[in-house]
This record gives sequence, structure tokens and C-alpha cells, in this order.
Amino acid sequence: MGTYIETGHTKNVANFDHLITFIQSYGANYSPSNTSITLANLQIASTNGQTALTNVKNEFNSWKNATNSREIAFDPLKGLATQLLNTLIAIGANEQTIKDFKTINAKVQGSKLTKADAGIADVASSERVDGSKLTKADSGLTDESTAKLAMPSKKSISVSQQSYDNLIDHYDKLIKLLASVPTYTPTENSLKVTTLNTMLANLKAANTLASNKVVSVSNARIARNKVLYENPDALVSLAKLVKAYIKGKFGAKSPEFAQVSALKFTMIKAGK
Repeated sequence: MGTYIETGHTKNVANFDHLITFIQSYGANYSPSNTSITLANLQIASTNGQTALTNVKNEFNSWKNATNSREIAFDPLKGLATQLLNTLIAIGANEQTIKDFKTINAKVQGSKLTKADAGIADVASSERVDGSKLTKADSGLTDESTAKLAMPSKKSISVSQQSYDNLIDHYDKLIKLLASVPTYTPTENSLKVTTLNTMLANLKAANTLASNKVVSVSNARIARNKVLYENPDALVSLAKLVKAYIKGKFGAKSPEFAQVSALKFTMIKAGK
């Protein structure tokens, strides 16, 4: 939600509190027959409005924390996939297995393999598996020690499968492929299938939490909008009734009405 919209909700509640302050200064002169706009009920509406705003802020912060945690959890994935590919090559896996891994890894990286190959570097040098030198046109995958990706070749094609759900699916396929290779028994703990499965579980949990927080924020906003705008006793509706009462009670040209008429209350569309 944009800052302007959030400020609009906050301003409505703040102006409602200013309205209450003016009413309190009128003392016994403020005596509406409509019980929904008595001072006591207006104070309840104010409390409900403040609570609704606070709930949205809290849920939004929780969502932001969850999405940040998800980004941190997924950040190593591309580099790790490259490490795993180089490790698979290093153990002498057959050509078809390596090709299958490259196909999945291309989806993890966000680009398709080109005719020039993806440019997987081995651990010892900047060469392809076939011994030919890497060129600027290659994807430039680095060795196992850095596990980073250079900029992709201009010839590579985006595959648009970079959502968190898709990345989890790609990573799961990589793990299953490695687990199917009998000779894949790395000594590095971080590259072992059991460790990779633990990471996969953590990625799923982080993604689920972030997704659930989206729902929580949405529900908090729905509840806030009901309190401020949609319920029969919504805060903005009450403010309009109060203004009408004061205008009728004291007169359109009265200083009392001049006080409250300056307070602006804006109807904001649902979902904002």
C-alpha cells in the first residue's frame, strides 16, 4: 500500500480525535438525541479506529520481516546450484545426467542454455568440460570456490520461472537428481543430499510464512476499512453526522461549526 493511502487512513482517525476534543469543549451544549454520536460512543469509535490502524501496521511489519527472511533464505540458491553442477561434473557423472542438471539449473538461474553452452567452469580453470576456453559470449559460470554467476549471454533467453514456488520446485528436482546418482557422495557437508533437503524444508517454510502474512495483512486492512468506512457506525460516517448536528445546533455561520467544518474526512476505497 502506498504511503499516501496509509496517511489518509491515519489522517481520518487523527481528525476524528480533533473532532472529539472540540466536542468536549462544548460541554453540556453538545447533547445529540442520536445516541450513536454521543461523546461516549465517539470515544469508543476512536479507540476502535486506533486499534484497527495499529493492527494493520503490526501485520504489515510482520509481513515485511517474513519477506525479508525469505529473500535471505533464497539468496544462496543460484550460487549453490552452480556449485552442485560443478561437483556433479567433478565426480564424472555421465553426459545425460549433466545435461539434465544443466536444464534444471538454467531455470534456477533464470535463462535457457544457448548453443554456445552455459559456460560451466571447472574447479581448476576457466575452461569448459571439453577443455575449450570460455569467451565473453558465454554465461561465465565461475568455479566452485566462488559459486557466483556472471552476466548471462545476450543469446540466453529468460524462462520466467523465478517465482519462489517455481524456485522451490526446481531446487527439489535438482536434489532428487543428485540423490539418484550413486557416485554423488561429496565430503562437503553443505553439498550432501541430507543438507540440501534441510535447506529445501527451510525454503518451503520461509515461503509459506511470507505467503500467509500476505493474507494477514489483507484481513487487517479489511477489518480497518469496516471500522473506518463501511460499518453502520463507521468512524467517517459518524464524523459527518457530528458535523451535521453541530451545524444544526449552533448554525452554519457559528464559530463552533467553523471549527469542525475545517476537519476533513476522506472516504478511501476498499482494498487500499
